[in-house]
Amino acid sequence: MSLSSFGDLGKAVKDVLTQHFKTSIFNFDYKSKIENNVGVHVECSCDEYSQTAAVGDITFRLADGIFVKTTIDNNMKLTNDVEISEKILGTKHNIACSFDKEGEKNLKLKSCLKQNHVNADIEVDFASRFPCAVGSVVLGEKGYLAGAQLSVDTNGFEVKEYVYSLGYIGKGFQLHGFLTNHRDINVKFYQSRSYVDIGFNINWNGSSKITSLCAAVAYKPDNDTFLKARVDECGGINLAYGIQVIPGALLTITAKTVMSSNRISSYGMCLEIEK
Repeated sequence: MSLSSFGDLGKAVKDVLTQHFKTSIFNFDYKSKIENNVGVHVECSCDEYSQTAAVGDITFRLADGIFVKTTIDNNMKLTNDVEISEKILGTKHNIACSFDKEGEKNLKLKSCLKQNHVNADIEVDFASRFPCAVGSVVLGEKGYLAGAQLSVDTNGFEVKEYVYSLGYIGKGFQLHGFLTNHRDINVKFYQSRSYVDIGFNINWNGSSKITSLCAAVAYKPDNDTFLKARVDECGGINLAYGIQVIPGALLTITAKTVMSSNRISSYGMCLEIEK
């Protein structure tokens, strides 16, 4: 079976819970692939206080299996990511460097190995003199998954965080459980049937003894429209309605309110264009 990386475990749940719930006044997302496999992605948003945020990236292929992605945001932070994949079967390597207008620099190295029943990766972040290393592995057989992730600070080689995961993926069904530092518990559930997708997330913090939960449902009667709703333990209610106005252009209207407070409801609109 094809396995996702540890960081992507439960991604189907995350997509149902978060995708299309943008409550800034206006959001714009443009994706395009032009000649010679050059990809362009521009994303921007503006909230009710006229605060804007924007990020753009361009991806191009230098040679077979070698890609370069350059990203810049409204804070003038520039990131270059070089990806080398499949030069050795099942492997991928990334070298990412970034710097901003303040002169702060960063370097990340990442290597991944993906085979039929295993997906492993290691990432080293040189944000300081003592880099932080994160390694993870996912093993799977007949839908059953087991994974682990370890974060180590090389300053004294202190273990910062360790996470274990067990899960099962079936036809239209996913269940993932996570245990962090033998203390925090997180469970993600996903189910898909005909036109309806359901996502549920529950998290228990072992330090504060606080439980948080979130549930969402997406109804897709056809490929051109969808309706989504989400609720959480604080009484927050989110609604999103999307319609494909023309081929490749999706318009989404969102609304958010919190029943347990006197906060004013917020609304948003997003236009996504993909060519």
